Amino acid sequence: MSNKSNSVPSILGKIIKGLAIASMIVIATYVVVEVSSEIGRRVQLRAEYRRQQDPEYCHDYWNHQLSNHVVFHEGMGDGYVYNRQLGRRTVSNLYWIRESGDGDNLVCFSNGERRGYFDRYSGELVIPALYEKAWIFSEGLACVMLDGKLGFIDHDGNMLIENVFEWSPYIGSYCFHNGLCLMNDDNGRMGLIDRQGKWVVEPEYEYMDRVAKGYWKVADSSWCWGLLRENGCAVLPCEYAYLSMDPNNYIHTRTKDHLEQVFDMEGNLVNPCDYYEIKTIEYPTDEYDDYGNQKKATAHCLKYCTSDFHCGLMNKNGKNITLPLYSDISAIGEDRYVCVGPVGSVILDNQGRECGGM
Repeated sequence: MSNKSNSVPSILGKIIKGLAIASMIVIATYVVVEVSSEIGRRVQLRAEYRRQQDPEYCHDYWNHQLSNHVVFHEGMGDGYVYNRQLGRRTVSNLYWIRESGDGDNLVCFSNGERRGYFDRYSGELVIPALYEKAWIFSEGLACVMLDGKLGFIDHDGNMLIENVFEWSPYIGSYCFHNGLCLMNDDNGRMGLIDRQGKWVVEPEYEYMDRVAKGYWKVADSSWCWGLLRENGCAVLPCEYAYLSMDPNNYIHTRTKDHLEQVFDMEGNLVNPCDYYEIKTIEYPTDEYDDYGNQKKATAHCLKYCTSDFHCGLMNKNGKNITLPLYSDISAIGEDRYVCVGPVGSVILDNQGRECGGM
């Protein structure tokens, strides 16, 4: 009887101890939450204080150095330009800026509604935000949109090329290169204008892209590609389904028949067939090995493949027998090949002559 009496206080003691520990955990958790909240509140207050007191501080955004004394503090509508030498903001309430690619001293900016220009060395406003759209200065001129039309201004804001041109969403940058600028007419066709606003290359192309100094990739109304010099003379006519230029200034083309070729910058053919890979073609024979597997032999011709996953026949001397018109080629004999085309399959011999269909 006494043993049972002694166990009751022991159990009660354990319960009380457990409740005490649980209470301490709850209190500790509450304290941690409160302390964290207080720390976060103080960080916000400090940031707001710095925003108000420190003209060079812009919370959560990056500083962009424009010159020795001028920085741009990025912000969505609250960005600004600050001159450290003067100790003050020079332009405020900015969304973004764009610097010239040729080192021009005027920087284009947007206040969210209009665009203008300030000096990167002083930070001072030079041309107010008057324009619906504006681009960086290039070769001393900048393209701007005023009253829905494009023109070009100088560093004083004078309209040197009258705003009579249509804006195109397909031209990313209206900049001059070697005295010429990409422009489009009222029908959306593209050409090149000079510093007087005169057409040097008539607007007769669906698309133009400057791919190297003095050279433009162009597409005609059927979206066939060619290459022009700045004076409008064709290096390659608009007859290719694909055209690109590599870092070594070689021009890679693909015809509508999927033939890939390489030219130099003068339009001379360097490689008449620029294939992706060459493969041997095997065909099944009537012989079997000791394990019952049908033996294969190598056909007379090779299969060459282009980068757009088409293939053609080639002899072992490396001469093309067919254009790369086929999605696949397999052999059914030493000189018989099943060629899968867009409208069906044909059987060709090793001279490329048709021997029947499938």
